[in-house]
Amino acid sequence: MNQEKWAQIKQIFSHASALPKDAQAEFIQREAMGDTYVIEQVMLLLSTDDEQDDVLNLTGAVVSSATDIIKNEALLSIGDIIESFKVQDVIGEGGMGSVFLANRINGDFEQQVAIKVIHSRYISEQSIQRFRRERQILASLNHKNIASFIGGGETEKGQPYIILEYVDGLPINEYCIQHALSIKQRLALFKNVLEAVIFAHQNFVVHRDIKPNNVLVTASGEVKLLDFGIAKLLQEDTTHSKTMANLTHEYTRVMTPANASPEQILGDNVTTRSDVYGLGALLMYLLTDEAVFDTTRSSLRSIESMILETVPLRPSERCLNANNAILKRRAKILKGDLDNIVLKALQKDPDRRYSSCEQFLEDIIRYQNNYPVLAKPDSFWYKSSKFLQRNALTSSLTALFFAGIIGTSAVIFRQSLVIEQERDFALQQATTAQQTADFMTQIFNSADPNNRFGGDTSVKEVLEKATNDLNDLNSEPFIKAQLSATLASVYNVLGENDLVSKLIEDAEVYLKAYADKDSTPANTSALRGLRYLVANEKGNMLIHSGQYEQAREVFSSSIAMLENDVALQAEDSEYNRYYVWAHYGLGTAYSYEGFDNESLLHYENALTRAQSMIANEEKFADDMRETLSVRYFAYGHSLRRTGQIEKSRDILKQGIEVEASLERPPSLDLAYGFNQLASTSVMLGEYEQAEDYALQGLAIRTDILSTNHVETLASMGMLSNIYARQKQYTKSIENRKNMLAAVEQILGTSHPHYAAVLGALGQLYMLIDELDTAQAYYEDAYQRFIQLFPDGNGNVAITLTGLGDVALRSDQAEAALTYMQEAIDIYERDALPRNARAAKTFGLYTTALYKNQQISKAQKYEQATLDILNELYKPEDQEYKTLTRRIDEVKLAN
Repeated sequence: MNQEKWAQIKQIFSHASALPKDAQAEFIQREAMGDTYVIEQVMLLLSTDDEQDDVLNLTGAVVSSATDIIKNEALLSIGDIIESFKVQDVIGEGGMGSVFLANRINGDFEQQVAIKVIHSRYISEQSIQRFRRERQILASLNHKNIASFIGGGETEKGQPYIILEYVDGLPINEYCIQHALSIKQRLALFKNVLEAVIFAHQNFVVHRDIKPNNVLVTASGEVKLLDFGIAKLLQEDTTHSKTMANLTHEYTRVMTPANASPEQILGDNVTTRSDVYGLGALLMYLLTDEAVFDTTRSSLRSIESMILETVPLRPSERCLNANNAILKRRAKILKGDLDNIVLKALQKDPDRRYSSCEQFLEDIIRYQNNYPVLAKPDSFWYKSSKFLQRNALTSSLTALFFAGIIGTSAVIFRQSLVIEQERDFALQQATTAQQTADFMTQIFNSADPNNRFGGDTSVKEVLEKATNDLNDLNSEPFIKAQLSATLASVYNVLGENDLVSKLIEDAEVYLKAYADKDSTPANTSALRGLRYLVANEKGNMLIHSGQYEQAREVFSSSIAMLENDVALQAEDSEYNRYYVWAHYGLGTAYSYEGFDNESLLHYENALTRAQSMIANEEKFADDMRETLSVRYFAYGHSLRRTGQIEKSRDILKQGIEVEASLERPPSLDLAYGFNQLASTSVMLGEYEQAEDYALQGLAIRTDILSTNHVETLASMGMLSNIYARQKQYTKSIENRKNMLAAVEQILGTSHPHYAAVLGALGQLYMLIDELDTAQAYYEDAYQRFIQLFPDGNGNVAITLTGLGDVALRSDQAEAALTYMQEAIDIYERDALPRNARAAKTFGLYTTALYKNQQISKAQKYEQATLDILNELYKPEDQEYKTLTRRIDEVKLAN
C-alpha cells in the first residue's frame, strides 16, 4: 500500500469515528467510492477483537480506542533504526500489525523497504510462530513477481519484525481500471500472478489469501504478489501437528472471508486448489471490474452462505448487465472460453477445479492461441471452430499479402490438426509463384503455436521475420516488390511509419529493376497495377506521418494516371478498385489540411464507386464490402465539417449498420464510426449520446490497439471535446495532458498532432480564464506549426486565431488585431475553405477591428462572417449565437 492510500484510510477513519455508529457504514461506503481495500482497512480499525456476526457492526468501544491503537501500538517511531534502515513513516495497518516505510542509511545505493511488526495486543506464542513462519516462507521465495524478503528478527522490546521489498503500486484491479487496460493486457498481468503462485507451489507454499489488494502493480507495469502471512507450508512435520492446528485456528480469524474458498470456510484441508479458487476470483475481478460476490454490506454468515451455495454469474453476463458502456462491449469478448475458464477455477468442489495453477496457466495460453480450452468439452464442433479461429492470423496475413499480388499467387501454410497445401499458379509466373509460396510458408510456420507452444507469437514478430528474410529471398524483383508493398500495408495499419518508408523505397527499386528487365505487354500491365498499390501505401504512410501536402501529390498523381490508363479502364474491376483507393486517400489528405469541400468530393466519389462495385458483384466486391463502412464514416465526417450536420448523422448511422451487417467482432472501422458519430452528436447538442458513442469507440480501440496508439488518442480527444462542451474543464484538461504525453511517446514532439494538442489545451485554459497559461500553450503550438509549415496553413491560422482570442479577452486590442490579421492573410492567400474554423477566425477578426475603431473594415468582415455562418448553421444554433453575440457586444461597447 502506498502512502497516499494510507492517508486516505486515516482520513476516512478519523471522520467515521466521530459519527453515530448507525451512520458510519454509509459514510465509509460513500467516501471510499467503492474501493473495497479502503473500506476493509477502515472497518479493521473500527472493529473489536471478538468475531462480529456483521462485518459492518461498529461498536463505540473500539471507535474510542482505535486512535490509541494507531498511536500506541505502532511500536516503531519515525527515526528508529532497524538493522540498516531508518523508519520514515507508518504506511499501513494489517490484521495483526503495522507496516512502516524505511530507507537504507548506509551502503552504496538507496533502498526503500517495508518493515512489518506485530501489534502488542496480538503477541502470543502462536502469533510469533506464525510470524516466524512467514519469514521462513518469504526467505524461500525468490521470484521477480513476489515481493522480496530482505531480513527479519526481533526488536529490543521482543517484537518480531520482517523487512520486505517496498512496493509502490496500485492493487491490480485499480491499475487495470486507471490505465484502461484491454482484456489482452489484463490477461498478461494475470499470467504474471499465475507464474508467481506456481513458483510458490513449487516451493511447497500455498498463499491462501489471493485478492486484488495482495497483488500490486508498479508504475512500470511490474506485478508483485504480497502478504504470505497466512500461507501454509505443504511439507509440514507431523510432529508439529498441534502447533499447526493452533496456527490454522488463528488463520481462520485473520483470513479475508470474501476471498476464501469453500474449503477454507468449512475448515477443510487446504491445498494448491484453494489458490486456484483465489486466482479464479482475481480473474473475475480483472475481467468484470467486480468481485465474485458483493460482500460490502453482508454479514459473515451471509458471506459464507454465498461462497458455499451461490453459483457466480458468468463474467460476460456481469458485463452485459452493467450500466457502463465499456463493460457492455467487453461482454462479447468474455462470452465462451473466458466465461468457462473463470467458472472452472471457481467450482465449489476442489476436484472440479483446475488440478493445478500450471493447468490454469495452460488454459489461458490455449485461449490466447485459439486452441480448445480444458474448461470446455472437446466436442467435434467446438474443436473445429477453435481450429478455424486459431488460423485467423495466417488467414488474415494471407489475405493482406494477396490483396497486392496481381495475377500470381500460391500460398502454403501448415496447421496443427492437418497439413494443407493450396497452390494457385499464375499462367506466366509459375516459378516465381512457387518461390513466393515457400517464403510465405516459412513465415507462417513461425506463427504456428505447435512450433513454440507456451509462447505467444505476435503479428509483429511474424512481420519482422518476413521483413528480415525478404532481402535474402531468391526471387524475381516483381515478387519482391509485391511482398514489400504488402508488408508496407500491414505496417501502415500498425503505424510503423519508418518501416513503411523503407519497404516502399525497396518496392520502388524492385519495380525499376523489373521494368528494366522486361517490357512485354504482360509485364507492363502487371507493373501498372503494382505501381498503384505501392503509391497507395506511400500516400497512407505520408498521411500517418503528417506530410499531408506530399500525400496529396501522391494520390493526385495516381488519379491522373488512372484517367489516362485506357488499358486498365477496359478491366473495370481493377480500375474501380484503384479509383476507390486513390480518391479515398486524397479525400483523407485534404481533410487533414482542412480543405473540407475538396475532401467531401473525393470521399463521395470513393463511396459511390464502392457501392456500385458491390451492387454489380464485381471481382473485388467482397474487398469493397469489407471496407465500405469506413467510406461512410469518412463521408459523414466531411459532411459535418461542411455544416451538413443532420445528413452527417444519417450517413454515419448507415455506416454503423453496414459494419454490423458483417457480423464480425468490433473492429477499428467501427471505432472510427463511433468517434465520428460522437463528434456529430456534439454539434447537435446531444452530449449524453456523444459520450456514449465516444466511450464505445475508445473501448474497441483500447482492446485492439492498447492505450498508446494514434487511434486511441483520437477517442480520448473526442471525450475531451465532450467534457469541454459539458463544462467539465478539469476533466477535459487532464485528458488532453494525458494525450500530450502519449503523442510525445508515440509520434514525437515534431508531429503536427503534438502541436494540435497544445492548441487544444490553450483553448481549454482560455475557457477557464487562465489566460497566461492559455497564451503559453498557444505560443508553443504556433512555434511548432510554423516550423512544420513555414508558409503557413490552416493549422497555423487557427492557432493564430487562438492567440488573438486570448489577446481580446486580455483587453490587448492591438496585439489581437496583429494575430488576427496574420490569420486572415493565410485564409485569403491560400483560399482556405469557409468552414467552422474560418467562421471563428473571421468573427474574431471582426471583433478586433471594432475594438481598434476600424469600423468600415469591421463591417465588411462582419458581413463575411455572417455569410459563412448562414452557410453552416441556423440562427438558433449555439455556434451561430456565440460568435454573433461577441461581435454585437464589442459594437455596443465601441
